[in-house]
Amino acid sequence: MTSSGETARFVRVLASKDVLALAFGAMIGWGWIVMTGNWIVSAGSLGAVSAFLIGGVAIVLVGLTYAELAAAMPQAGGEHVYSYRGLGHMASFVCVPGRSSSVI
Repeated sequence: MTSSGETARFVRVLASKDVLALAFGAMIGWGWIVMTGNWIVSAGSLGAVSAFLIGGVAIVLVGLTYAELAAAMPQAGGEHVYSYRGLGHMASFVCVPGRSSSVI
């Protein structure tokens, strides 16, 4: 109950297209994790070691990028704030699935 005696209700903000986009993004986004075991088995020992080294370098670069962005834009919202500032409303929605620009 609110202070005026009305019951609080949720507002529907996701349309059918939004839900479909979220589901599709989740399938694509998690597909590489499901396939990782198969890729390591088919690559062999040297392939697995090189993949971990290349992945480690990529993660370090991503971490340094986020450190710079967090220092430049110290606001709640993380990558949503960064993509919104750099690319705008629509591209930010595509870049960060599951979030809308109503945060900013």
